Amino acid sequence: MPAMRSRRPHAAALSDLSHAIARGRGYIGETQFKAARAVGVTDAEIAEVAGNLALNILTNYFNVLADTDTE
Repeated sequence: MPAMRSRRPHAAALSDLSHAIARGRGYIGETQFKAARAVGVTDAEIAEVAGNLALNILTNYFNVLADTDTE
């Protein structure tokens, strides 16, 4: 199922950036940065997206290691 897409360009750019970072395992091209900046995404917002992704990834690793019951 495709991801939901915001009608607001700024929110859509943040979502696209998040997906690109996750797909690229942290590596994204200058094109993605330029597209985000074109709609006003700031360095602080980019850092927040990357930080949230890192936190979620590490939380998932911990839950796998701890065999957390997710039901």
